[in-house]
Amino acid sequence: MPTTQRQGPARGSTRGAGGAPCARTLATTHYEAQGWSVENLGKPYDLRCTRGTEERHVEVKGTTGAATSVELTINEVLHTRDNDNTVDLYVVSDIKVDTATDHYTPSGGTVSHYPDWEPAEEDLRPRKYEYRLPDLTA
Repeated sequence: MPTTQRQGPARGSTRGAGGAPCARTLATTHYEAQGWSVENLGKPYDLRCTRGTEERHVEVKGTTGAATSVELTINEVLHTRDNDNTVDLYVVSDIKVDTATDHYTPSGGTVSHYPDWEPAEEDLRPRKYEYRLPDLTA
């Protein structure tokens, strides 16, 4: 079942990356507090968490906006559908960003945590297509 909670200040650079570094820091702290060892990967998923023989992959999303939707890549969706993977979604929304500093400083945010997450087909909406250009030399 998803959980939501307000978080206190968190710091880190978000220049060019929205609230992602702030969200990753909050997610790492959350899992470490529960006894998980956390490895920051970035790809094919953000965090690899291990505790004994358990392994959990965590997709982290951070935004300065509301938590109504998040953007996913096709690989992120496919990763959740592999039965060998246990995947959580960790979303930090409403992150405040101080743009008066040289390195933007994020703080706060609201956490929405979805353990054992697999996106339902009806909750996915295609937003991009890749178009292969025809060969003009032929």
